Amino acid sequence: MHIQSRFILTIVSLAFALVSGLSNKVSADELKEAKVTQVIQDVRVLPSNAAARPAAVNDNVRQGTAVQTGVQSRSELTFKDQTITRLGEKTSFSVGEGPRTIDLGSGQFLLYAPKKAGGAKVKMGPVTAAITG
Repeated sequence: MHIQSRFILTIVSLAFALVSGLSNKVSADELKEAKVTQVIQDVRVLPSNAAARPAAVNDNVRQGTAVQTGVQSRSELTFKDQTITRLGEKTSFSVGEGPRTIDLGSGQFLLYAPKKAGGAKVKMGPVTAAITG
């Protein structure tokens, strides 16, 4: 009986470690794509392989795609893990190349990362900042 309980404890520990490792991988991938959830005034989506076009609610923003807001314009993007990014006027924003990385070309934004979401890395020209929940 004692050997059986040790075996079960070992299996449970391994399963927990595996699930923990997978959740970190999923979390790292969740900032690679967002949906546009709000568009106010002049907001444009700039895909890397196509011409700029007006943004619409539910547009997907992936790596290599930028979002640009005009004068007196705002936008909101929501990622899979419920991280929210609100872009202010005259802002250029794109999803970065690295895991959980955001590139800010110009302007200002507000980033909300839920607790235990894994935070984010923000690149702004020569400055890089890391944010944790």
